[in-house]
Amino acid sequence: MSADGKVADYIPELSLMSAELFSLSCQGIDSPLIETGDSGQFFTMQSISKILALSFAIENFGRDNVFRHVGMEASADSFNSLMRIEMTSSKPSNPFMNAGAIAVCSLIYKAYKDGSACRLIAFMKSITGRENGFDERVFASEKRSADRNRALAFFMKSMGLLHGNVEAILDLYFTLCSLRCTSGDLAKIGAMIASGGISIHSGEKILTKETVFTVLGLMSACGLYNESGEFAVRVGLPGKSGVSGGILVSVPGRMGIGVFSPALNAKGNSVAGIKALELLSEKLNLRGLGE
Repeated sequence: MSADGKVADYIPELSLMSAELFSLSCQGIDSPLIETGDSGQFFTMQSISKILALSFAIENFGRDNVFRHVGMEASADSFNSLMRIEMTSSKPSNPFMNAGAIAVCSLIYKAYKDGSACRLIAFMKSITGRENGFDERVFASEKRSADRNRALAFFMKSMGLLHGNVEAILDLYFTLCSLRCTSGDLAKIGAMIASGGISIHSGEKILTKETVFTVLGLMSACGLYNESGEFAVRVGLPGKSGVSGGILVSVPGRMGIGVFSPALNAKGNSVAGIKALELLSEKLNLRGLGE
């Protein structure tokens, strides 16, 4: 499926992905996985992994502790902006902006040090039922081209908002962004959230209701960065995007949806992915509104 838009090139390794790829996966909370398109295609989670980091942090450190370091507010700024922190001398607006995700990674790294990435990979496996590892080439490419994220991290360190070894925290952040997945994996994560925190794979309780409500609220408010408002109008569902072209959506009480198409619009979100979700939401009445 082709789409208008442009494959991300500020991370050089991502630019090698074909813009023609497309896959769509739906995982009901009590029905089998349904997929179409290039569903076997692996890609990296990029910012969608921020859902995993946030959920893991809340479950292990408590919501109040996490949000002492990062806010809950939507932002009209781009995902890699540092302007708001500089203007307010305050914590990052939310955990889905790069600055906020780096702050969450610092909490995790403080507790688990070099074992942090393994714990988060195991956390993902408990949800999806498999371990895909991470893409070492994307990791290396992100690290080489990370001037902006490195600036964010060291700026937060200078403001007293980040504690610990900055380069180690950034390595954890880059590892999470480089986690490999398919659209089916995203659908399973979305279904876990939709089911109230229960793994579709194992039936295990992964997240408390408090964590689920927190994650769903932030996905609705800021899951697609400064396109979140338009996404709420066009699709009407909690979602989280990544610059590799993936979008994860959760339909509470019903299903999780994963979509992948690498061509992005100017705000860094998948053009074909958003269109597919808009059509699917309308066709299946996923907003939950009667005719």
